[in-house]
Amino acid sequence: MTNIGVIIVDYQFDPLLDIALTALSTCSLADRLKVIVIENKPSGQKRIPPDNLDVDFFPQEGNLGFGRAANLARLKFVTPYLFVLNPDIQVFPETLSVLHEYMRSHPEVGLLVPKLLNTEGSIQCSSRTFYTLSTILLRRTPLGRLFPNHPILRKHLMLDWDHNSIKEIDWALGACMLIRAEAVGDEIFDPRFFLYFEDVDLCLRLKKKGWKVVYHPEAVAIHAHRQKSRKSFFSRANYEHFVSWIKFMAKYKSTHPSAK
Repeated sequence: MTNIGVIIVDYQFDPLLDIALTALSTCSLADRLKVIVIENKPSGQKRIPPDNLDVDFFPQEGNLGFGRAANLARLKFVTPYLFVLNPDIQVFPETLSVLHEYMRSHPEVGLLVPKLLNTEGSIQCSSRTFYTLSTILLRRTPLGRLFPNHPILRKHLMLDWDHNSIKEIDWALGACMLIRAEAVGDEIFDPRFFLYFEDVDLCLRLKKKGWKVVYHPEAVAIHAHRQKSRKSFFSRANYEHFVSWIKFMAKYKSTHPSAK
C-alpha cells in the first residue's frame, strides 16, 4: 500500500540522483513508496531506476524552478504523506521509517526533517532560525567572510546546539523533509519563489496555521551539498537568493518574518 509520495526535482540529469534512488530502494518502507521525478531541462538521457522502486519521470521543456516543479509532482499524489527529496540526498534504510512513525504518532506535526550529515560524516547545520536583515548580510555578502563566527550568524545556523535531541525549529533546508499532505493541501510551495526561500516560506506558513516544524536526530541522511551559491558573490544562485529574499520580505511586509 502506497502512503508516502516521494517528490524529487532533477535539473539537467543530476548524476547523484541514481545514488538517491538506489538508497530509497533499500529503505524499509520501499514497498510503500511512489516516486515522482520532475526533470527540469532534461538532457534526453534515460535513467533505469531500481527494480523494486516505483518511479515515474516527467520531463519538462524548460526549468520550472524548484517550487513549481515540486507542486506539479504533488498534484499526482493522494497519499497522506509527502517526502520531498533533493537528488543529492542519500537516505539510510531506517531514515524514512523513523520520520514516518514519529509523524504518524504526533498529529500536530506538519513537517519533519532528519539530521543531515556532510559526506565526510560531520553534522550539517540544516536547521535555522528565521532570517533577519543582519543574517542576510552575513550569509550572502562578503561580510560573512569577515565575521564567520559572529553571534548573529551562530544563532541563525544554530551552531551552538548539539543536534542530538528532537526539537521544534523555525525552518530547515528543503533538501529532505516529510510533510503531512493535509497541512499543505494541493500546493506545497509558493510558486513565486523560483529558487530559494520556498522552504522558509513553507515552514512559516505552516507555523502560522498552527502546525509544528520538527527536527528528528534519529532519522539520518547524507547531503552532498555542493553550495554552488557560495563560490562567487556575483553568481546566478546568489542573485536568485537575493530576488527570493526580496519577494519573501514583500510577502510578509506587515509582519516580522519570525512571527509565529
